Amino acid sequence: MYQKFYGFREKPFSLLPDSGFLYLSGKHRMALTLLEYGLMNQAGFTVISGGIGTGKTTLIRKLLNDIEPTIRVGLISNTHQTFGDLLQWIALAYDLPHQGKDKVQLYQDFMDFIIQEYA
Repeated sequence: MYQKFYGFREKPFSLLPDSGFLYLSGKHRMALTLLEYGLMNQAGFTVISGGIGTGKTTLIRKLLNDIEPTIRVGLISNTHQTFGDLLQWIALAYDLPHQGKDKVQLYQDFMDFIIQEYA
């Protein structure tokens, strides 16, 4: 209804953030630059944090849409209570086997993966 009322061609509000509607404020531009820098320099891990509704997911979606397909990115977009949970999500993000493995084995598998990727 609001789409027609305001003359929008597309719905600007949806369940999944659309990077096409991203407004790059100064802080968003700086965050995007730092994320791009991290990818270009193979920083390994880059973290973005902020309050609910501040544009983190939209910014990440823009970054993922703009990067070269040869760059391998593992996206983890939710919080975790334990280190073991986080390792499971990391393994899942990179399509690494994780079923039935304890956190020591998950950590070792991830370290082996990192060495293989960046060697």
